[in-house]
Amino acid sequence: MGQKVSGIEKLLAPSLNRIEEELKIIHDEMNTVKAKIDETSNKITKIEDDNRRLANRIDKIGSGLPTEVQVSIDNINEMERHDRDEIDVLKRGIDVAQRRLAILEAKMKELGK
Repeated sequence: MGQKVSGIEKLLAPSLNRIEEELKIIHDEMNTVKAKIDETSNKITKIEDDNRRLANRIDKIGSGLPTEVQVSIDNINEMERHDRDEIDVLKRGIDVAQRRLAILEAKMKELGK
């Protein structure tokens, strides 16, 4: 016959199932955020590439830009660097959270045995 289940195991089983469901939802949300971050990162990379090409074209033409235009371009470049730094911080945060979730899941599985 099968093993007899203790009262505490009967009590914990629904809680563990709910926790596992919540963890799955958290994983899905983190993957969605990661995908959006990657998409944004790709867009920023494209913008940076376009900006470099534009800068090269302007340099080839040899016409100097007015100071206001150059200041605007510098501001855009600075915003891009700032956005990229923020994306990197978010990626590191998500990676840490995913590692912690994996550890938590492993500990929960140990408790469930």
